[in-house]
Amino acid sequence: MAPTRKAVSRNMLLVLVINAALPMAVAAEPTHPTQIVTVLKVNNGQEVLVEINGEGRAVRLACIQAPLHQQQPWSNQAKSALSKALQQGSSVQMELRARDVYGRVIARLLKGKTDIASPLISSGRVFAYDGYLGRCDDLNYQKLQSEAQLREAGLWAIQGGIARPWDLLEATGNQQEP
Repeated sequence: MAPTRKAVSRNMLLVLVINAALPMAVAAEPTHPTQIVTVLKVNNGQEVLVEINGEGRAVRLACIQAPLHQQQPWSNQAKSALSKALQQGSSVQMELRARDVYGRVIARLLKGKTDIASPLISSGRVFAYDGYLGRCDDLNYQKLQSEAQLREAGLWAIQGGIARPWDLLEATGNQQEP
């Protein structure tokens, strides 16, 4: 049975209304809360201790994964690069992304408008990783990683890159995030 002219008109109107509403829905998406924090210590290539409201809190950088401690020299290189980017006592903007089961804040850290994790990915010190609490689709980390792979930068100097930390954790049965 063919649809009636009225049904076709109604469906076309519905499509137009939905298409018109989509840009508004995207524009209404909430921004991530931010605040200025002070760097106390770099724990490893993906975690920093910061002062938030007078308390020391661990902040895991969102959307990246540093090599595990046993993956030397890459683990030390990631920590060293992050330490250079985040000097003890410096103030940075923290963009809250989530909180994890270990009590850490998951966030992007920025100096001015500069994302701290971007150069770590570009230089091949860390992996772009959206498997840890996700929320990475608004960042260009995958593109930066692809460019680092093409240049064979850092951990990409080895064909295919080093073993992925999340694969190592899974292979050992260790479900705890480092």
